[in-house]
Amino acid sequence: MRNFFVMICLCSMVNMLSAQELDCRITVNSDNIEGTNKDIYTELGNRLTEFMNSRRWTDAMFQNEERINCSFIITITSAAGDNYSGNLQVQSNRPVFNSSYTTPIFNFKDENFKFTYAQADRLEFNENTYESNLMSVMAFYVNVILGLNFDSFSRCGGTKYFEKAEAIAALAQSSDDLGWKAFQSDKNRYAIISEYRDERLRKLRDVSYEYHRLGLDEMFQMTEKGRTKIFENLPYLQELNREKPFSIALQLFAESKMNEIMDMFQDATADERKKVYDIMTALLPTQSSKLKSLLNN
Repeated sequence: MRNFFVMICLCSMVNMLSAQELDCRITVNSDNIEGTNKDIYTELGNRLTEFMNSRRWTDAMFQNEERINCSFIITITSAAGDNYSGNLQVQSNRPVFNSSYTTPIFNFKDENFKFTYAQADRLEFNENTYESNLMSVMAFYVNVILGLNFDSFSRCGGTKYFEKAEAIAALAQSSDDLGWKAFQSDKNRYAIISEYRDERLRKLRDVSYEYHRLGLDEMFQMTEKGRTKIFENLPYLQELNREKPFSIALQLFAESKMNEIMDMFQDATADERKKVYDIMTALLPTQSSKLKSLLNN
């Protein structure tokens, strides 16, 4: 835990206002593709990065250190003309108040990502129409990330952005592109946004707020108070897991926080560490071996 709080207590950055919300990096990996012009992939990554960072996604003003750090890694597995197939890894971190530490807030691998792209294409997004799977997927995940970020600063503060992501998914229902329909998978885009909009999982959004705003953000000045707040909220995750097993939203939260929670509680009492272990192994049974380090101190 000492190393964790060293990161939390690093000096704060200069407060400068920025109109842009995102500090986004998009990489296109074409290592699996042979005999094609690699420049098109580099260009696509650069153009998408520019689009994501220059577009206004909200009406909020962000300080420089508040810009949302995120990365999109597009891995191309097949290419035929202007049609591409592969997967998309999306990650995002949230800054912690009064520190240079960032906490993971979203980490998801979209296994069904197909799109059409030509170098002459204009990269545009219109939230009222479904024109491009590439741009709709990008905008969908931006709004999910914004929703999670705003939820972490105010209770259910991200509702507006989850609604926007839901609207994007609704417009995509008329397409044949994978990842948008309920019957295709319980771990696709449709499933993700359906859960964030599900009132039965409202408590998960409350936990996110208390974990981040009342827990992590308090640790800079009041370490034990912040950690206690996080400890008090962990049982709610176990309760949600019993009520809605196999929840993708709950799984994503637990996976993104596992290493952080392990670090945070490594110097806690034996009883606390045992309780944290029991909760986290219930949420992430495949990680039980790694989580056992909580019991070995």
